[in-house]
Amino acid sequence: MVLFVINYIIKKLTHRYKIFGDLLLDKPQILIHDGKLDFKTLSKLDISDEELKEAMREHGIEFFKNVKLAMLEIDGTISIISEDQKKLKQTHYKRRHNRKNLQKF
Repeated sequence: MVLFVINYIIKKLTHRYKIFGDLLLDKPQILIHDGKLDFKTLSKLDISDEELKEAMREHGIEFFKNVKLAMLEIDGTISIISEDQKKLKQTHYKRRHNRKNLQKF
């Protein structure tokens, strides 16, 4: 019960005060932009190219060059938007391991 109360208070504070939210909440991270991988971000978040390839395969994308945008969302999902206008859709791949980088509390 105590954890639920603390969680409720933190959520209220982060929504009401932007500075408090910026300190506690992670921002979405760009992993791939226009087919180019951001190796610095990938290493910082400890995301392997195999994880990215798995997410891409689940969304029907074969090559990195076909990814318009791939982002690690704050909830731990990898969102992928295809470069192909016919297949333009946003899909999600949920990371299953190494969540230490995703949550600060």
